[in-house]
Amino acid sequence: MQFPSIKMFSLAVAAAIALPLSSAATAGPVFLTGHDPDFHTQPGLGNAGNLLAKALSFVTGGSYNDNLASTKFLWVESAIAAPGGHVKGYNSLDDVGASAVDYDIVDAAGFATAVLSNYTAIAIASSFGGTLTRAELDALIARKTDIAAFINAGGGLFASSECYPCGANLMAGATAPDLFGYLPVNVTSIGASPPFTPTAYGLGLGLTAGDLNDPTHNSFGLIGGLNVVDTDAAGNATTLAGVVNVGNGGFVPVPEPGTLALAALALGALAGASRRRAKNAISATAAL
Repeated sequence: MQFPSIKMFSLAVAAAIALPLSSAATAGPVFLTGHDPDFHTQPGLGNAGNLLAKALSFVTGGSYNDNLASTKFLWVESAIAAPGGHVKGYNSLDDVGASAVDYDIVDAAGFATAVLSNYTAIAIASSFGGTLTRAELDALIARKTDIAAFINAGGGLFASSECYPCGANLMAGATAPDLFGYLPVNVTSIGASPPFTPTAYGLGLGLTAGDLNDPTHNSFGLIGGLNVVDTDAAGNATTLAGVVNVGNGGFVPVPEPGTLALAALALGALAGASRRRAKNAISATAAL
């Protein structure tokens, strides 16, 4: 009986591991929520600080508050004074431990010329609660291709709630706004139905129902290849997240680091078992 050589098996194991690793090199973390934690994190306005912290940590690989200019993220929000019912979403950032050195803030004009490769992630304020206006939404849509390339280079993307006609004072234009229109796949902002419940994936991110049940402004009609983090009472996804690359007209899920580590361990165990079987077979043959 012939057995595959250990060298050949090792090459097969290496190839199996290398494939998802090479895919991960062309993927980035995306976190989209219909909640507006940039509003409800601020003192006296709710209990969404953990949601905002987990979202920023997810898309920056944990560096959003490391006080290093080399790992800045880019916050996108209008420079106008916040009208009634809105706040400046970036004022929540210090409430979750980020300092001024951790991020830059740009409005529509600033985003148009921003060098995205200088940042670990793009973080987008909410249009109701925060102060994202139609101008910023249009600026993001104008750079849709650049955003896709940024994600494929490993950059993260976080976006808070976008809704219409709620918040129409900031989103009104000649036509209804193309909410989340800068994404490579249509995830469709729809009305939300409280209460909100974290999924197993959301619980794994460290979120609880208490982090999610402040007033919320959209759920999603489609999930676009992302994982569902929480759902509303109608069963619609209200938060989505995943490590993805952009291709084939949308998001393509990529194994996350923990999954890759488990795969490597499993393949290593298989390799060890194969070596033991081969050794035992050789010993048995020699004994004949």
